Amino acid sequence: MTEKITYNWRYITIAVFFSFFALAIMGQMVRIQLTVNTSELPVPGLLGQWEKAASRRGLILDRNGHVLAGNQTVYAVDINFEEFYQEGEIEEVKILAEIAIEVFGINNRHLLEFLKQEPRPLTKNITVERFATQEKLLEFLFRVENYYQNMPPEPLDENSGEDPLIPLPENLEVIDCNHLIRVSCTPHLIRSYPENMLASNIIGFVMRDTKQGQLGIEEKYDSTLFGNDRTLWALWDPHKADQAPDPDHGANIILTIDSVLQADVEQILDRHIKKTGALAGSVIVMDPRTGEILAMASSPRADINKYWSDDYINIINNHENVFNYAIKAYEPGSVVKVLTMAAALDAGVVEPDTEFIDEGKIEIGGVTIRNWNKKPWGPQTMTTCLQNSLNVCLAWVATQLESEQFYAYFQDFGFGQLTGIELSGEAPGLVKSHWSPDYTRSELGTNAFGQGIEITPIQMVKAISAIANQGEMIAPRIIHSIVDDGYRYTPPKTVVGHPISAETADTLTDMLEESLQNESSLALVPGYSLAGKTGTAEIYVPGQGYKSSATNTSFVGWGPTDDPQFLVYVWISKPSASIWGSEIAAPVFKKVVERLVIHLGIPPDAVRMTLQD
Repeated sequence: MTEKITYNWRYITIAVFFSFFALAIMGQMVRIQLTVNTSELPVPGLLGQWEKAASRRGLILDRNGHVLAGNQTVYAVDINFEEFYQEGEIEEVKILAEIAIEVFGINNRHLLEFLKQEPRPLTKNITVERFATQEKLLEFLFRVENYYQNMPPEPLDENSGEDPLIPLPENLEVIDCNHLIRVSCTPHLIRSYPENMLASNIIGFVMRDTKQGQLGIEEKYDSTLFGNDRTLWALWDPHKADQAPDPDHGANIILTIDSVLQADVEQILDRHIKKTGALAGSVIVMDPRTGEILAMASSPRADINKYWSDDYINIINNHENVFNYAIKAYEPGSVVKVLTMAAALDAGVVEPDTEFIDEGKIEIGGVTIRNWNKKPWGPQTMTTCLQNSLNVCLAWVATQLESEQFYAYFQDFGFGQLTGIELSGEAPGLVKSHWSPDYTRSELGTNAFGQGIEITPIQMVKAISAIANQGEMIAPRIIHSIVDDGYRYTPPKTVVGHPISAETADTLTDMLEESLQNESSLALVPGYSLAGKTGTAEIYVPGQGYKSSATNTSFVGWGPTDDPQFLVYVWISKPSASIWGSEIAAPVFKKVVERLVIHLGIPPDAVRMTLQD
């Protein structure tokens, strides 16, 4: 009996020990869950709450990897005013408000009224700056800390824009404001454009408030660039910190443009617009073999880092799509004669040496059409008709095609249709068909030389590519590739039609090369064989009709003619120095080509031929 009791005592002792041990483990688990310091966790705030990981908007780069659109860390700065109404704290409120106004340059009327009023309403937190840069935030913190140490704040250096006494820590990633009780700063990302105005007409911008892309690439590929935030529910377990969500960052987009060439072309365009007193303009440089846009300049442009500025309101907030003139429709004038002649040659209704007696006027559909100088030019060939840019001759050429065939060719060239260029806001243009209810036969004559129709520069580049590329029309593109999660997608070259034969394209190129040489065009570049055509179009003024004093001047050209490697389109709107495309647009083409052949490494024809031999 005694032995049995001894064994029972041992069993009870072991049971009690393990019970206490189990309770200790449970107590330790509860202690960890309730007392763990979230500031020491790899990912803060995982104690029983949703943790959100913000995605980074994808980069936009040029073809060489130069960043055109990136992301910048800024801070929302809050001041806690809730406990500032105790005795002796009124001065503290005033000083903090004054520092915020001075450092952040606060000019919002309602916020200024609140910060300056005495006494202030009972308010816990007021956001005094939503987009403070690291430099400005450090300056603010430095001055606040000086105040709390009873040191008078240092005056701002208005010239430098930043306080020289504030050392910016090396390798600084995120600024921490936790050491200040009444100030908090929350980091977040905004879009930044390191090149300011460069290619801004292509890129567009991102709204700071809504994070939505507006215009250009930013709008067209908003969902691709944006990415997705991810969330995770951490079940009161600090060991799940390593399960914090990885954000789904947006894809990076690589453009076909070369930022160096883009800068050169923009500089040429800006200077020429200023020199000629023009309203605006655009220059497009494309490789006709691939459709890649190497440069697309538009002027005026906006600094997209300051899209909200009053300086750019007329560029950004408008109803006529003038943010990018390369995709805006306009009446191009005589550059269209190239395509009218291409259609006639391809249809076989004329040959380069077909004769035409220019009497200075022609009547089509009850409307009399005259030449640009209102004079007759006498005996001509199709080549000299192009060389002398004769409206009467090209209107006659259109009648040889007649309406159905003429507009069928224009449709094949893509007029009145979107090109599909990867930019938001592309205009379709306007070209009537012969079966349109309001169509009149007189429009056959005027449309033949580019009046009464609306075409975008990018449509013209697409159409002319068929001539520069032996009849093969290439879709223009500005996206080189998209890189997402380690994968890279590069769209292929897209052939969108063969509106004319290779023979027609070669014949017309020879005709235009000859006409440029014969007229000693201002577009010629010594040592290089070029083909091209000027354009001058009168601008319609509501209530006044077409005014000769207001014109659109254009030039389209390509080269070298035996192996075209570039196609350049120029549009200068409403110049005051001259009304003629030959005097306004042609010199721009020349300057662009002079830069282009160096940039692309294209030697003069004689050198190139020798190297080929």
